[in-house]
Amino acid sequence: MNMLTEMNLGLPTKGAVTGAVLGVLMFATAGAALAEMKAAVIFGVANPVAVNGWDRGQFEGVQKLIDDHGWDVTVAEAVPFPGLANTAENYAKSDYDVVIFTSSGHIKAWNEVAPKYPDTLFVMMSTTSSLPESDNVLAYTSDFYAYGVVNGLVAGLATETDKIAAIGGVPVQALEDMFSGIVESSKIVNPDIEVLTAFSGDWTGIPRAREVSVLQIQQGADIVIGNAGVGTRGILDAVQSTETQFVGYATDWTEDAPETVLTSVLMNIPSWYEQLAQDVESGALTPRIELFGAESFALTPFNDSISAETAQKITDYVDQYVNGELDVPKVNHSFK
Repeated sequence: MNMLTEMNLGLPTKGAVTGAVLGVLMFATAGAALAEMKAAVIFGVANPVAVNGWDRGQFEGVQKLIDDHGWDVTVAEAVPFPGLANTAENYAKSDYDVVIFTSSGHIKAWNEVAPKYPDTLFVMMSTTSSLPESDNVLAYTSDFYAYGVVNGLVAGLATETDKIAAIGGVPVQALEDMFSGIVESSKIVNPDIEVLTAFSGDWTGIPRAREVSVLQIQQGADIVIGNAGVGTRGILDAVQSTETQFVGYATDWTEDAPETVLTSVLMNIPSWYEQLAQDVESGALTPRIELFGAESFALTPFNDSISAETAQKITDYVDQYVNGELDVPKVNHSFK
């Protein structure tokens, strides 16, 4: 595997040095070999492959760039928010062709750095509603409202108490979109549904996320959807200690707790990285936000906590939504 991993990056560690390029836009259209692509990916967490959900999905995407496209990739781990801009600038100054941000919390640094280095492509692999004022930017992300809709269909049909819980880290836009989708779709399939929402207050606190989840379960929620970064582990821990069921976020959580994970709603984050590689190869680098919708999501096999009839009903509803046969209105809710 051709990868360098860095902890708390200051200056980028020197890896295999590629030939200098005149600029990423010219580079892509010149037909240069993909093996010459030199990229850096910035994570806010340490050991992202060990953090199931969003960060593991991102890491799997990085692996696709390496294994399938021959890119030379450097990974910066545990980069704090104050160090993001400096880290990205150091990569640009060191002739990296592509710098990838993996969180919407990185948007400020993305906006700050991209216009300064026009010969480097700066990519956001997370939710954003706007682009930096620069030609050397791209963004790839999921339609989080649609993602919430699929989660809501699962939970709304699987619940036996007519109460489900959606628990997050911080009420950022992506979570508000996701939770809004959960509310709207779950009430379509279950008019008696009550959606309990709560936030742990950060993306790393496992004990706090566990505590918040226990409170929702005590109120009667029997299906829990969690999206709290590293803290999602605490949500799953709380669910495991009861007869409640958990819906996995972004990647497959089945191996973490087979009897507790009802299913996982896969976000297919590696496909975003595949699209990036194809765009670079083809020269399709016009600034844009590429949104991956319901057709990109998938459910993992259900465990035995629900009947085969209920599992089939969930699958049918999800298929109808993906195929445009089920209309779920887009209503934006505010959560605190």
